[in-house]
Amino acid sequence: MKKWKVLTPLALAAAGAAAAGVYTLLKKEPQESGGVSPAPAAAPKNQKTGSYSFISGYKDAATVDVSLDYDADKYDFAVISEEFLIYTSDSHAAVLRGEDFSFQLEYAGYYQGEGFEDLIRQVSEKYQDFAPVAYGENTGVQYAAGDNICFCFPAGSDPYSYLLLTLFKGPGYDDPIDTLPAHPDFAAILRSMRVNVRR
Repeated sequence: MKKWKVLTPLALAAAGAAAAGVYTLLKKEPQESGGVSPAPAAAPKNQKTGSYSFISGYKDAATVDVSLDYDADKYDFAVISEEFLIYTSDSHAAVLRGEDFSFQLEYAGYYQGEGFEDLIRQVSEKYQDFAPVAYGENTGVQYAAGDNICFCFPAGSDPYSYLLLTLFKGPGYDDPIDTLPAHPDFAAILRSMRVNVRR
């Protein structure tokens, strides 16, 4: 009986400390690309805008439009419905391919009754290298998943979906993959990302 009287307060204290740690992490000011300051990219001569749209929600459905700017001399952009870079259950995803990096951008739905803060909490508990990030006004989180880095961003004001971006290292990039979030081109593309929700 005495053993339980000692162990119970210790367990409660540990649980409280863990909860406080997650709360503190969520309240941290996101840093540009995980704390690494990317060098500014030169303005591309052949700048193009890629667009990706999806329907979110059921009874209160909305169309979410995502657009981003990229250098068409270095990267190819397409919305595809097969031969994805990584498995997805979505009907279509946006893919940007380049020599240094490629990424797949897709939509993902929250569990019923949850939102972006719940997603952040779940990701922070599952991945040790979870970190808040900001690219201009686009704030979210990043974490490593195998040989890739994943990013989650809110889908604007839409309460049902978020954006999942999976970043892949390309054959022309010799540095470790954890430096890719600070790549000037990648940072510029994410800073240019715009989300519009139409109901």
